[in-house]
Amino acid sequence: MKTSKNSEIKKTEPGRVRRIIRAVLKISEQPDRRVLSAVLVFCLLLLPASAAHAQTAFDFSGMVKLFLSVYASSNQAGPYFFHDSGDFAFKRLEGRFRLKAQISDNVSACIRLDAFSSPDAVFSGQSFPEAGILASPGKTEPFELSLYEAYIRVNHFLLKNLDLTVGKQRIQWGTADKLNIIDNLNPVDFANFLTFDPDYYLERRPQTAFNLEFYPWKNSKLQLVWLLGRQYSPLPAGFEDMLRANLTALPSPEINLATETSSLRNTNFGARLSTTLFNVDLGLSYYNGNYTLPYIQGVEISSPFQPAPTQVYFRYPKKQVLGLDLAGEIKSVGFWAELARVQPQKILGWLDTYLLIGGELFPLNAVFPLLDSYYWQWVVGADYTFSVADGLYVNFQYLHGLFDEASFSGLAESYFGLRKGMWFGQVQDYLAGRAELRMLKGDLKAGLNTIFSPSSGEFSRSSAIFYPTLEYRVHDAVSVQAGAILATGDGSRSKFGNFSRDRVVYLLTKLSF
Repeated sequence: MKTSKNSEIKKTEPGRVRRIIRAVLKISEQPDRRVLSAVLVFCLLLLPASAAHAQTAFDFSGMVKLFLSVYASSNQAGPYFFHDSGDFAFKRLEGRFRLKAQISDNVSACIRLDAFSSPDAVFSGQSFPEAGILASPGKTEPFELSLYEAYIRVNHFLLKNLDLTVGKQRIQWGTADKLNIIDNLNPVDFANFLTFDPDYYLERRPQTAFNLEFYPWKNSKLQLVWLLGRQYSPLPAGFEDMLRANLTALPSPEINLATETSSLRNTNFGARLSTTLFNVDLGLSYYNGNYTLPYIQGVEISSPFQPAPTQVYFRYPKKQVLGLDLAGEIKSVGFWAELARVQPQKILGWLDTYLLIGGELFPLNAVFPLLDSYYWQWVVGADYTFSVADGLYVNFQYLHGLFDEASFSGLAESYFGLRKGMWFGQVQDYLAGRAELRMLKGDLKAGLNTIFSPSSGEFSRSSAIFYPTLEYRVHDAVSVQAGAILATGDGSRSKFGNFSRDRVVYLLTKLSF
């Protein structure tokens, strides 16, 4: 979360420190371990006490948010969600706590912790919602704590114009509005994307890396990044069921995932050169890594005379991406573009099955290229702010290739059905737009975000998804937002049509400090 520009660095007074210590000790004596998160927050507040000794400046910020969403339609047919109208879609209390430390003019550090809790008991068919060994009510009050960011930054590292950032960090590449195609260093948070929480719309997860930034001349930067592992998108709970929804033609599919060992040869890296020419920001980048979502590679169907579950194999193929991005402005109209040449790893797919011919079974073993040739992805867009009310911001983007798509071979499309108009399918085109109207001196904001997928054949019909919102700023730090997620399209032959019976309305309350 970004720190407010108006926030000030505060030093902790000795008297305040003593009061905080007494409060923490008093809380820690309570047997109810539900106060763990409160103790954590107080401990974070204690850290600035060291400033008196180390002359370190601290900046503590954060957010508390409650997100509630309810299904406004009934869906008992899936393929991804099953619910009645009025069922809760998602309930989550979220806390973000960020501490930045300025050790000296050239050395700083940052840590961000995200805490999540759900006001729902976790039941299974075989057990009661029992507490943990330490009496933590994890089954009745599910709780998670995540290290979102933690890094050290050293300016003028070895050389005057060389900066080094080490740790878990967000390294953003590209110029598009969320729909980036060269932002390869940080994978899309696919798990939170399907919660339909607007704060996680196409958000990307920080990764652990060494990030070197060299400034050879004014307005120019050469960046070298070494990522200490492969990049994998977080997948939602029940993701295997989501995959099976695309495998309904196979008898009893079982999912198998190829894994890689943790070694030097399985690390990724990237490089980017950026500069400004004629008031246009330009960037040229290279990424050597992997697809962050798994793709089907093989299917093994058993003999009908000896039936067994169908084995379906997935893997994360490697890829290399050469990217170009630009952004500028002409007479208050902003514009941007990204272009990527994707070279996938040349791997083979396979299909093992049986054919019944003349009353006899014959084995069929097909081996074919899965990803065998390079392909292009791109996005272009523009934005403008109109003098309507307190400002009407509008942008439009044309996209070729969403984050989950790849260009599969013709044989892979024939054998596996990897077509356009499906998740984890072929690359296709999209039109996207976003509008925000500010009123009441900016305290009231109405917005609409949408992605439209045009028809591209018999098996890929047009579809769209809409995100209307209305947000009111109650106080400088408190806002309340109501919104909806509405999808339209053919339920079986379009991308967003899969969610056409999963209409959601939500309420979001947020405090930032």
